[in-house]
Formats: sequence, C-alpha cells, structure tokens
Amino acid sequence: MALRALLLFLACTFLPAAPKAIWVWEAETLRLLDDQAYETRVVGLLRTHGFRTLFLYADDYRGRNPILNERAAYRSLLARLHAAGFQVEALLGSYPMKTWEYVLPERDQAARAMMQHVLDYNAAAAAPERFDGVHLDIEPHALDSWSDETRVALSRMFLARSREWVAMARQAGKAFLVGAAIPFWYDGFTVAWEGATKPLNAHLQDLYDYVAVMDYRNRAEGPDGIIAHAREEVAYGGAQGKVVLLGLETGEAQPPKVTFRNRGAAALTREMAATEQAFAGKRAFGGFAIHHLRTWLELIEASAPGGHR
Repeated sequence: MALRALLLFLACTFLPAAPKAIWVWEAETLRLLDDQAYETRVVGLLRTHGFRTLFLYADDYRGRNPILNERAAYRSLLARLHAAGFQVEALLGSYPMKTWEYVLPERDQAARAMMQHVLDYNAAAAAPERFDGVHLDIEPHALDSWSDETRVALSRMFLARSREWVAMARQAGKAFLVGAAIPFWYDGFTVAWEGATKPLNAHLQDLYDYVAVMDYRNRAEGPDGIIAHAREEVAYGGAQGKVVLLGLETGEAQPPKVTFRNRGAAALTREMAATEQAFAGKRAFGGFAIHHLRTWLELIEASAPGGHR
C-alpha cells in the first residue's frame, strides 16, 4: 500500500492533468445565456479546475429554443467561452424531449432537425462564435421496448441514425468533431451490422470521432471500477485511432457506487489521478467528462472551507 500511495502521489504531482470536459444541461445553459455573474463564476471555477471542453446544450427546453430564436445570445456566449480558452460542443439529447426515441423511424424528422439546427447556426456565425463540434447523448437503452430480445434490432437503428448524424455533421468540415456518450456496458453484447459483427461500442467508435464512456463508478480500481470498465473501449480506440473520454457522475444516483456525490471532490480527484496513471501512454485516452455542471458545482462548494451538503 505504501508503494501504491507513493506512485499515486508522484502521478498527481508530476503527470500533466488529463483534459476534462463537462456536460452543461438545459437549465444551466440557459442561465449562462442569461446571467453574466453566473457565467463569470462558472468560467472561473472551470478554468481553475482544469476543464477544457464544455458540452453546451443546444436544443429546445420547455418551449424555449435559443439555437433557433436567440442566436445572438449563443454567439456572444461562445465568443466569450472561446476567448477564455474553452472548446465548446453542442450538446444534443434531452430527457424531457425523450430523444432516445430519435433512433426510431417514426422520429426521423425530429432527429434530423436537431442536428440541422446546430449546423444552420454555425453556418451563419463568425468563426469565434461557432460550436467546435456536436456531442450526442442519445440513449436507446432508455426505450420502454429495450430488452435482451430487442436490443440488437434497436442497436442497428441507433447505428443507422448515428451514421446519418455523422454524415450531416461532416458538412461543417473535418475539424468539426462528432462524439457520443455511451454506457460502458455496450461492450457486453455483439451486433451484426453492415457486414461486421462486433460489440456495440466498437461499431459506435468506428462511426464517431470520439466516445465519452459513461463509466459511472466511484472507485478507480477493482473488477467493478472505472479502469476495468473502460479497458475495452480504450484498447479499441487505440487500435482505430479514436479518442475515448471517461465519464464520471457527481449527481444523485443509485446505487451509491455509481456517483461521487457522497465521496466528495477530493475522492474524485484521487480516483481520476489513479485512472490517469493506469491509462498513461494509451493514445486513445482523452481524459475525463464530468456529469454534470450543476452537481459538480455542488460537490466543489461542499468541499470548500465552511461548505456543507
């Protein structure tokens, strides 16, 4: 244990911190658009903690759709975020809108429109005001019809839809990134698609520029830890020249092992350092993605002097 502690200390001290991204969902995105003081506070904290990428929500929320109707606000915000050193990707996917249904043929129009709105926004914006890419959080396993019997057929629909989204996004150029959030357990079953049979995660990694693996565990090591659940995706990404981010949860979730909510910010830092050490030298490892801004802020504030839950 003493040797492991020493190695971890050295890793935290001398290794460059891995890049970090963060999901910024609907309410927090609207607040960033509306509240300059909130933006200043958030930007300062994110920079202090080494974040480089924001997945910024870019779709309808409760009848308000700034990507269509308030583009000037997005243009100003993105210009400021870029000036502060962040990469900003449009976050697409919504629990209130049930976007997991977008893999179904009957949701074709909505699925295409969601992506097209971002592309249209970018086409009309100046370079500093544009999104750097699109991050899709579309989770077909949330469908009521998802089961052991239907998951292969639904996965093929997801793959076909993903291919369409990627093809649409390529209109914006090769520098425009297209990534997707996927659960770690997509490596646990195979899908025959387009003449190849491989785990679902591998098909998706073939399509997207990167994936953010929702690696929701609060311990780095062990058979049920962050490292173990990401090994296959990192190995496959390395072989294919694709990037893999490791997503970690900070919000309320069950069972407790899936989130850092009750372990705190110091534990999050320690487990990220141990994970980074394990994947040091793996070319696919692209750092971490933290879910999500509001709950991460709560975690940080709870750890501050005088902070409490």
